[in-house]
Amino acid sequence: MPQVPPVGGTVVSHAELDPRAAALEATGEYRVLRRLPLVPAYHAPDGAATLRALAVDVETTGFDAQRDAIIQFGGIPFEYAPQSGRIYAVGESVAFFEDPGRPIPAEITALTGITDDQVRGQRIDDRAVGELLAPVVLVIAHNASFDRPFLERRLPVFRDQAWACSLEDVPWKREAGYSSKSLEFLLYRHCGAFYDAHAADSDCRALIHALATPLPSGALPLRLLLEAAAQRLAHIWAVDAPYAAKDLLKGRRYRWNNGEDGRPKAWHREVPEAECTAEEDWLSAKVYGGRRGVWKVEWIDARNRFRERRG
Repeated sequence: MPQVPPVGGTVVSHAELDPRAAALEATGEYRVLRRLPLVPAYHAPDGAATLRALAVDVETTGFDAQRDAIIQFGGIPFEYAPQSGRIYAVGESVAFFEDPGRPIPAEITALTGITDDQVRGQRIDDRAVGELLAPVVLVIAHNASFDRPFLERRLPVFRDQAWACSLEDVPWKREAGYSSKSLEFLLYRHCGAFYDAHAADSDCRALIHALATPLPSGALPLRLLLEAAAQRLAHIWAVDAPYAAKDLLKGRRYRWNNGEDGRPKAWHREVPEAECTAEEDWLSAKVYGGRRGVWKVEWIDARNRFRERRG
């Protein structure tokens, strides 16, 4: 039986602590967090067809994929049923440090705990990562817009993968009313757990645990993520829209891009494929005075979502 040394030094078993935690929670005055468990499987094999996904996370020297560098990579493969979103076996974690060739900023060390001494002379094993990805059909990150550009730049094998995002592709607020989508908050609020955040391998395990834990409705977050990742989106660029239409566009949830990233200098938004025709009709009638073919449409799916788009 595992032993836990609480404050005071007395060794107490989990069998003794769990009833105490339950009693505290039953009062309605307390919430007790458990350490994130190491779960080798969330469901036993039941005959369902399964696929393999890879949870990934990177720690970096900063936030710009063009200038900053990865200092730690973590990945954990797992088996899942695409129809139900159930997670089955969870594989061993794979983690590598990498020397960025320059000092790690103090604020990054404070956030991640990763020091120059830990990464000195270290390098990600490209071959091992390639072998890890070989059977994978979907890569999942919590904030894929951040992780994907770093990984594609450092490890080109990630460029042809289908990607999903546990931050953006699960409607945490709509389904459960959560005020934050940060992984630490979700582990606390959604799973009643805590963990050592900002270490790449533990972040991957936390991501999988969050996706495997049912929402209050009973829906599995992974199933909702898979539904979102399967959608084809139309990214509409309202090129050369009249200045007078800016309030209309803002009211329609278009956002302004200043063109500094190499993409069009224009108002833009993404809509599901099924809504594209109606959106184009609205643009023609309300923005372009009946003209058509002025705007641009970029089609987005799991293969090209979350990429850094420059030039």
